[in-house]
Amino acid sequence: MAGNRSVIHPSDVLEGGYRAAAPAKINRFLHIVGRREDGYHLLETGFQFVDWCDWIHFRITDTPGIQILEDPMMLGVDNLVYQAASQLLHSTQYGVEILIEKNLPTGGGLGGGSSDAATTLVALNEIFKLDHTSEQLQALGLGLGADIPVFIYGRSCFASGVGEEFEQIDWPGKHVLIANPNIHVSTQAIFQHPKLTRDTPSCRIRASQLDTTHNDCEILVREIHPAIDRLINQMQVFGEPRLTGTGGCVFVVDPVNNQSADEIIGDLADAKVSLLSNQSMLYTCGANA
Repeated sequence: MAGNRSVIHPSDVLEGGYRAAAPAKINRFLHIVGRREDGYHLLETGFQFVDWCDWIHFRITDTPGIQILEDPMMLGVDNLVYQAASQLLHSTQYGVEILIEKNLPTGGGLGGGSSDAATTLVALNEIFKLDHTSEQLQALGLGLGADIPVFIYGRSCFASGVGEEFEQIDWPGKHVLIANPNIHVSTQAIFQHPKLTRDTPSCRIRASQLDTTHNDCEILVREIHPAIDRLINQMQVFGEPRLTGTGGCVFVVDPVNNQSADEIIGDLADAKVSLLSNQSMLYTCGANA
């Protein structure tokens, strides 16, 4: 079962260190079925993993504490990687240097920041032999972000609750065309928007029912960001384009004519074809960074 042991490689950046993959995900669908009293939205969504990742590098130090050597987002202590490491190591005397090798776009709906934090929890738990269970790590991660537990879980699934309750499902598809319009969509802004649909009927979607699903955020995101609307229209030539998460990346599973993606999408977005997987690269060996 995925989630037992991560695949940790020798770091090619930090001498004497380690590295682990932090893969992207797509939401095959995203239904918002209600809202809790504390403001959190109740979701039903299908997570599936992609062989495209950030790499998180770790090196043990003699000095206790956490040092981020390279932080592409310039977030400092607000970086989820730093916060995850702090949660895990705060009551220990362990020290670690962390370098974030960023390949995934930020604000694109691919879960990059959450995946980075999840990989940090899983890898440091293994490196320092802390013996936390996957469930304990998921609970720690949920306190930092709703998407973090699924990356620790590490299997494609139907997720519900605020996104932390999982039922393993292998979604179909071998390849995915991902178009990144380089538009940072604020998840918080979308979920707080008064026009967001929040009353989609609850339904336990199976793999054979994907054609009955949708993304409740898509109409709103297309209205706020006309460039994403144009991108989705342009990508219909490849199949059925969908927004992942709150966007801005758009994907088509098993696209037709993807060899001409760069030409057809043009200046609207950066196109990338990746493999789909029902198991996270964090727990497997391959990577297409």
